[in-house]
Amino acid sequence: MANTISNIKDVGGVIAKAGAKVFEDNLGFAKSIGKADESDFNGKNGYKAGDTIYVNQPMRSRPTSAFDQTSTIQDVVETTAPLPLDIISSQAFEVNSEEFATDIGMNRVMQRIIKPAAISMAHDFENKLLAKAIDGVFNSVGTAGSNQFDVDSILAARELLNKNLCPKDDKRFFLHDSTAGRKAVNARKSLFQSSAEIAKQYKQGFVGMADGFTWLESEMLKTHTNGNDVAFEVRTTVSTEGATSLVVEGLTTTTGTVTKGTVFTIDSVYAVHPQTGETQSHLQQFVVTADATADGSGYATLSISPAIYTSASDGLQNVSAFPADGDTITPVGSASTGYKQNLAFHESAFRMATVPLIMPKNAEFAAQETYKGMTFSVVYDWDQLKRSMVLRLDVLGGLCFERPEWAVKVTA
Repeated sequence: MANTISNIKDVGGVIAKAGAKVFEDNLGFAKSIGKADESDFNGKNGYKAGDTIYVNQPMRSRPTSAFDQTSTIQDVVETTAPLPLDIISSQAFEVNSEEFATDIGMNRVMQRIIKPAAISMAHDFENKLLAKAIDGVFNSVGTAGSNQFDVDSILAARELLNKNLCPKDDKRFFLHDSTAGRKAVNARKSLFQSSAEIAKQYKQGFVGMADGFTWLESEMLKTHTNGNDVAFEVRTTVSTEGATSLVVEGLTTTTGTVTKGTVFTIDSVYAVHPQTGETQSHLQQFVVTADATADGSGYATLSISPAIYTSASDGLQNVSAFPADGDTITPVGSASTGYKQNLAFHESAFRMATVPLIMPKNAEFAAQETYKGMTFSVVYDWDQLKRSMVLRLDVLGGLCFERPEWAVKVTA
């Protein structure tokens, strides 16, 4: 005779715990990036989609060579970054309440519904998280359309992270799809490496750890498609510190487009060393953060990242000069062409969170559990419109950039 669960209220907790574990087990990118501290969102009864939490960002400063600091004392400026809760993964199913009445019934529900649903939700959440991360990364390496993912192309990403003073520790990752992985293994098959890494290449078909990164594989990486215009220039000279917009001209009248996620450089606007302020040999890269379409004169205002700083006084300087009228803009890749975006990054480039939700008090059962930073909720209740019992599973989270200069798109 099957055992009977003594209290149906216990079922919610059992499902939520199992769902949270399966969900977390099937994440990849989300496991490798920073998590918002629970203190950033504790103390509230629950959140809903569209809410925003704020996470602390590390202070930035520049040391001086003067032992007497009387005239160079700096303010301690601690900033926060908004983390919008706009990544939702949710599913609902009609489930007969009798299925929760016995251990056997519960096991069936777990295997037939909860486990596959949680796996599907993990893939969905990861896909949305990665799309948001990739769209906001402004560093890019690789020859668009012909990257073979050889040693030099990955070392180019390492070089850019190093120039931005990214920590040289074991928290650097290279996230790639299986096509990039195949090319990378083929490019390395004759190189001298440790026997353990060679074994992984031949037995398991992936690189493991190489070129300064731990390699991870994902089929959730985004393909970015450029707009139909890749030839335009600066129209209005920028003169404001912290500017996040750029007026451009030369686009095709009324139909010229520049898409969100497009990376570009501006002639004569060079990157600077983040600590010394010395002008570097490479142009600073920017990314478009919202789709833009030309007006009747071929002008458009691009929203961009990073914000433009030329002053060294606050430790935020990132460019040698403001963009000026007439400066040529050069996007990565060709017009109307899609390129898979692989990602090299440090754990601290991003910060993510999943948060507790507002929960009903009078449902048949309702529970949420957090496992390794991932919060998973379950609600089971009567749907009066359909006259049925509905089981719903939800995850709500978001992502922000903590140190975006510590991430690089490796374009395929």
